[in-house]
Amino acid sequence: MAGCRATDPIQPGIPPGPSGGRPPRDRHDRTAVRPGSRRLRLGHRQQNPGPDPDPGSSGGALTDLLSVSIVSDATGATAEAVLTSVLVQFGSAAVDLQRFPFTRTVDEVEAIVKATPQDRGIIVFTFVSPGLSEAMVRLGRAHGLVVIDVLQPLMGFLGTALQSSPSQRPGVFRHQSEDAFKVTEAIHFTLKHDDGLGMDTLDQADLIILGVSRTGKTPTSIYLSCRKLRVANVPIISGVPLPPEVLRSHAPKVGFRLGVERLSQLRARRAGRIRGRSIPRYSDRTSIQEELDYCETVYRSIPGLFTVDVTDRSIEETSDWITHNAVTKAST
Repeated sequence: MAGCRATDPIQPGIPPGPSGGRPPRDRHDRTAVRPGSRRLRLGHRQQNPGPDPDPGSSGGALTDLLSVSIVSDATGATAEAVLTSVLVQFGSAAVDLQRFPFTRTVDEVEAIVKATPQDRGIIVFTFVSPGLSEAMVRLGRAHGLVVIDVLQPLMGFLGTALQSSPSQRPGVFRHQSEDAFKVTEAIHFTLKHDDGLGMDTLDQADLIILGVSRTGKTPTSIYLSCRKLRVANVPIISGVPLPPEVLRSHAPKVGFRLGVERLSQLRARRAGRIRGRSIPRYSDRTSIQEELDYCETVYRSIPGLFTVDVTDRSIEETSDWITHNAVTKAST
């Protein structure tokens, strides 16, 4: 079974995450390849592995292994994922692998090329910049190395087929993946903190929305979560004290206001959809006014609360107001 041994081990065939489990290298003083670059050994794992052999000894020494340098102007995770997926097909084959992320100048490329052994060394690289790719091929061949470009052949073909030019921005997919993950995480958080739920983790919210029933707290919260905001919404109920977690939270807080007539219409419509249930005073204007008066009392007890009248605002307009006022002001 293929395996690996290193300070930061990975399993061949299991692509690493966006950072590959390793912090990016320091980008200062990059004109020389430093001995501190990360290195790992892929190969056969013994049932009871002992300590790694001395690099100067025979039989499995790093100097006897195929040396593969992964070079990228982003994290290098894409090239490493491709390489490890291929290596797993070779069973117990062993390689000495080094990754050089965020390589963005010709001087850095040249330093890596010179540090790669000629007899047992190859370079696998992903550059979105054609200039860096050309430099790597030219310098690598001049040094007698095999250089493999993972991206440019496919990028060139797609550019012709799609009649379009690539953005040439490194790490675009990684950033898009991170954005998608943040949106998913925000939506999950928001659903778990709907209508007063999840008080024990309210301190993790980016925003707290408050208001009486049927003021649009839930749809607005979900809409904002699609903007990567973790939103909690808490109902204001007559005679029920505000949960202390709300006051302890440092997240910006927004209180919704709605006119009596509009709220009565919304509640009457809601009550009409709930068959077989009696909801006394739910849409009664007098009761609603009492609720709103109590709500205003609660609002006055919350330091730094933002309030917005949502009577004539759509969910999108309310969300824009919150983003440009409460969220932006709270972060400055």
